[in-house]
Amino acid sequence: MTAILTPDERGRFSWGNGVVTMTFAASADSPVRMVDLRGRGMTGPDAASAGIASGDASDAVGQRDPRPIVEVCATATGANDNRLTIIDTVVGTKLRFVSATADGPGSTGGVHRLRIVQYADYDALRPGGRPMESVDPASARDAAAPVSTASGNPVRFANPADPADGLTVESVFEAYPGVSAVRAYTRLRSPRPFPVEAVSSLSLTLPMDVHGADVDSSAILWGDAAWAVENDWHRAALRDTAVRDRNQVINPGESSSSFALTSTSTWSTGVHEPAGIVEACAPADGDPGEPGDPATSHAAAPAPRFSIMWQIEHNGPWHWEVGENDPGLHVTAFGPEYRDHHWYTALGGGRDFTSVPVSFAITAGDWQQAVADMTLHRRALRRAKARELGRTAQFERTQGLVVYNDYMNTLFGDPRLDKELPLIGGAAKAGADVFCIDAGWYDSTDGGWWDMVGEWAPSTNRFGDAGLAGVARAVRDAGMGLGLWLEPEVIGVKSPLAAALPDDAFITRHGVRVCDSGRYLLDFRSPAAREHVTRTVDRLIADFDVVFFKFDYNTITGVGTDRDAESVGGGLLDHCRAYLDWLDDLRRRHPGVMIENCGSGAMRADYAQLSRLDLQSTSDQCDPLIYAAIAAGAGLTILPEQQGNWGYAQQEMDDETAVLTLASGVLGRLYLSGFIDRMDDARLALVRDAIALHRRVLAEQETLVPWWPAGLPDFNGDWLVAGLRPHTVAGCAGCGRGDAGDDGCGCGSSPVDAVGRDRSAGLVDSVDSAGSADAVSYVTVWRRAGADTIDLPLPEGRSMTQIFPDPSVPDHAPDAGVWSVDRVDDATVRLTVADASKPSARIFAVR
Repeated sequence: MTAILTPDERGRFSWGNGVVTMTFAASADSPVRMVDLRGRGMTGPDAASAGIASGDASDAVGQRDPRPIVEVCATATGANDNRLTIIDTVVGTKLRFVSATADGPGSTGGVHRLRIVQYADYDALRPGGRPMESVDPASARDAAAPVSTASGNPVRFANPADPADGLTVESVFEAYPGVSAVRAYTRLRSPRPFPVEAVSSLSLTLPMDVHGADVDSSAILWGDAAWAVENDWHRAALRDTAVRDRNQVINPGESSSSFALTSTSTWSTGVHEPAGIVEACAPADGDPGEPGDPATSHAAAPAPRFSIMWQIEHNGPWHWEVGENDPGLHVTAFGPEYRDHHWYTALGGGRDFTSVPVSFAITAGDWQQAVADMTLHRRALRRAKARELGRTAQFERTQGLVVYNDYMNTLFGDPRLDKELPLIGGAAKAGADVFCIDAGWYDSTDGGWWDMVGEWAPSTNRFGDAGLAGVARAVRDAGMGLGLWLEPEVIGVKSPLAAALPDDAFITRHGVRVCDSGRYLLDFRSPAAREHVTRTVDRLIADFDVVFFKFDYNTITGVGTDRDAESVGGGLLDHCRAYLDWLDDLRRRHPGVMIENCGSGAMRADYAQLSRLDLQSTSDQCDPLIYAAIAAGAGLTILPEQQGNWGYAQQEMDDETAVLTLASGVLGRLYLSGFIDRMDDARLALVRDAIALHRRVLAEQETLVPWWPAGLPDFNGDWLVAGLRPHTVAGCAGCGRGDAGDDGCGCGSSPVDAVGRDRSAGLVDSVDSAGSADAVSYVTVWRRAGADTIDLPLPEGRSMTQIFPDPSVPDHAPDAGVWSVDRVDDATVRLTVADASKPSARIFAVR
């Protein structure tokens, strides 16, 4: 079903999926702008309620001075403001509305889709400058456009008689049913040569005015990452970041002060996460009191009116920023661009361009609500991709498999027959479904596995006379499937394949192969490169019946390649997309094979890949105490069912440490390792208990979303708390009513209490849509140091019960006693550790 959206007499039209609604304004003398945006639980007098689309937005109030919905930085035209080179572009202001069409999920494979087409002729895109008498970029944009004299008459929009005379820009928005999230990307087409150096995938004006939010009270969340310290998320008031208050009254217009993060090359999550959150809050009330004064610290806490989360879904470079324009905020997100990534594209001659996708989720309330809907959106992306690739049944089957891997804190890349056979027996006794042999299975030189990789032939001296095939048989005889580690995108400089493959199979610059740490990088644009990797994977599956691959990525491409490319960044983008196409082909041909995404731990944990793959390693961190922080923050970045959190219990560990490392994996995707063969009956029973609980959680996991009862985890904090709860908008803090449908409760209240603390972030939000209180929530609590107690919110009538280690079988961890749970008041419980002399962790069920 396709609907043509006709703007009303004010030039407005709305679109949505019944949960999220976007309202746009089109004009004959300005580009399309978004004047309102609403998600789950956000209500107001002008909320659109159409299931597919609505052209009736005539009563909308709208955000003041909304930004264009797309930015295009063309080499020949640049920006209106030389301080804002990619977020206030001339092209963005010169585009004019042509059409808007909406397709329902019945015709698009299950997704609501909106296409907005805009156009600018080449004459309008000639170089020019802003009127110098204006220092206000918003006024400059208006002054640069012709003034409409058709007040009160139907608006006349662009209707290019000859599209060959200009640039056509199509903004695409997609939303899955029942999810308060949207995926966006941009398409460019120009018949004539037209060099472009940046194009936004997402350009959002946040609806601050419409929902009573204030920049001074709002906050931003972002995630930092590095090898072995991933998922380190932070929250700060916007005014405590680079978004400084420059006094918009005295200094009106767009501010060049912004909070911006950029990632280069192909470790897409190697420095920062390609995601962020803004909590748009109401103005603070009351006397803020003295800084740090507990008596007044909550008195002026602003209430979140809404929160919005975004993620860039690209396995290469990206950039996002949050900036201030009078009178509000904008979020703009890009894939690669010229300023930071040496990317440009020369449109024309049939060379069209589509940007990388960016998704956002928006809901009433605090950041945890936005994370919940982004979780639902990520699940929808995965399921849609599985359907597209024809592997839905296999996708369902692999969701519940438990994997043992011999690497972490165990063999560390030195597999040998005498080491593997005992581990195989131990993993089978513990109840693993898959046994993965990690790095080194191909090494016949006793140490050359780093710069000799590429042939992926089994070692001739590590596995005895039976070879790797004998080990594979032992795995199958033990009732498990075989997994192998593979780094498919590299060739070691000492590998025979380095000489056998042509130069054009590799990433090159300046006429030579790019070398990084003793490896060459394959260029997946090359048929020879793809043929080599395809042949390798097919051979391993055929020869050894591999059912699981751990795809690693320890070497990166740098800025890109200049071979057969308009720019080095353009060559890199094409390579990244070719790799994703190769993954799609692999999944179609081997739908039952499970694939883990590992990039030196979690250096490439983006949803370009995670929409296609089954499991994501969350780190290479060897210290279970630090790993607890990584696991606690992982839910902001990665789906729970994809979080490969290592549980590497050892016999020599004390009970508390063994419990702690296993607890880090149970609510995610428990990724077993450790010398499991050396365990006595009690320690092995503890591991089996963890697996049994994990399988119980896996059976429910797709109905659960992450949440943090004690707030955002502090990576260096003494206590960490993270859990899973059923997703529902019932139990609204504003009215206490049950779910009123996909659009939320409808009471108009944000789920926060009087002092701005998110009540839904407590240990309860498990009332399902039928009003039942029987659903179970789970929470893991780690205590690494400090006080021996922690207070957590738990409403009266709810109970909190320790479920790991299981108190009914104390002999499985006799020195890990039961933590006490004592009610402090009607809204709070206090947890007290059993032994304050050492770090510990417990998992609880909340009913």
